[in-house]
Amino acid sequence: MSKAQSNFNKALVSLTPDTLIDLYEIDFSNLQPNFEMFKDVLGANFGADTVYRFCPMKNSSNPVYWQGKAFQPLPVAMEGFEQQGDGRLPRPKITIANPEGLLSKIVHANFDFANCKVTRKRTFARFLDDDNFIDPGTKNDAGKNPFGEADPNSHYPDDVFFINKKSSENKNIIQFELVSSLELEGTEVPARIVLPNYCGWVYRCSIGCGYKGLPIETASTESLTSGFSKESGSTGTVVPVRYPNGIDDVDSWSSYGKNGTEVDLRGYDLGDVVKITPRNADNPYKSTPSVFVCVQGHALASAHHPFFDKNFWAKDECNKTLEACKKRFSPGSLSDYNKIDKTYPGIRFGGFPGTDKHRPEAV
Repeated sequence: MSKAQSNFNKALVSLTPDTLIDLYEIDFSNLQPNFEMFKDVLGANFGADTVYRFCPMKNSSNPVYWQGKAFQPLPVAMEGFEQQGDGRLPRPKITIANPEGLLSKIVHANFDFANCKVTRKRTFARFLDDDNFIDPGTKNDAGKNPFGEADPNSHYPDDVFFINKKSSENKNIIQFELVSSLELEGTEVPARIVLPNYCGWVYRCSIGCGYKGLPIETASTESLTSGFSKESGSTGTVVPVRYPNGIDDVDSWSSYGKNGTEVDLRGYDLGDVVKITPRNADNPYKSTPSVFVCVQGHALASAHHPFFDKNFWAKDECNKTLEACKKRFSPGSLSDYNKIDKTYPGIRFGGFPGTDKHRPEAV
């Protein structure tokens, strides 16, 4: 038995029990979102770390340090660890505070955190890192744990789960349902759902859909090519000749604005098209670009982020029907037109079974 395990076992059976500390990690490295979005819009700099660390306790106004990592103070709770007598695996739920809707913005921009790993760590206060107890000007300015001896190896075994789905959300909290790794069986959770007359491909993904053309319409089928209108009264049209190569000619959205710089801040004009691409080259399903059309001109780009300001931007979305697919992969569309043999690729085979009859020459 290791020294760390021996120390932890003694703490478990001690007649003077110590405070048990719960710490939580959400690992979303499988998503790798665009962190600059939150820095530009919310002034929140999350750095390059793809793990959020929370603790429902706080060290004065500081995070709690454990195993060399900082766990930010935020109300978090997990429930539902009970084992079922019929052999069913537990599906616990984690509830996280949603101050000012900040977490909602992060979750919405990152596929509701589906499949992200959640880890619950538990240890006693006597084993916390010495960094928690640095108090300049006092006898403890050396930073030593006054309750015991810091030991990163003395803890309960980690509880590891994966996010199955978002089960509840409001202005105060977000709750996720979790599943055990034993339920994954090498597949993603939730698995792909096949529905009749409905395409299951990720829109614009290089695998499957593959659409690289310009914006066509919104989720409510409001056209973005033949003119569009918003409640603001603005109207406009995407101009194809400005983007002869489709999405390849579309610039990424910038908080500096179109052709702007750090010292020359600008905005966007009516009809401008931009894209926002998550930074995850390892997963094409999670790195597909989101494309937006400016529906109201503005002088300061950073004040109107495409993800959050729907009065100024309209998102190009596919409603996953056969008619929507025809608009993108039929003659006259702006899809993957082959300039050499002047042909169109036709509707993707995986979206609608038996769609050979819907190829362009038959439409």
